[in-house]
Amino acid sequence: MPQTRLILTQKGGPFELSVKRRVNLDGETVEYLAADSLQSYVTGLYRAAGLGVGYSSHSGRRAFASRPVAQGHSLDTVQLLLGHSHLDHVSPYLDVTSRELREAIAFFDDAFEV
Repeated sequence: MPQTRLILTQKGGPFELSVKRRVNLDGETVEYLAADSLQSYVTGLYRAAGLGVGYSSHSGRRAFASRPVAQGHSLDTVQLLLGHSHLDHVSPYLDVTSRELREAIAFFDDAFEV
């Protein structure tokens, strides 16, 4: 599947990726790619808009991932939108509101009413 770039540098090219390392849940060191300059750019946009603490490239990604799910789109769709290779990498980006939790519980209350 061809990759579509949603955001390009001012010169029209893709943002460069940096190799990063982290320790996964199994205690293994893994490498991954990160677009640090893009992250910095998005953070700068939030600051320029007057948005401070709590707004970051990751909060934007969480909103970007959570809204399609709330609208009924599949996690597979969100995985493709985020560019993740594994479905289990999507869950850290999903935010569930207290309203959504109440609606889910109400659904089960209604379904089991006799």
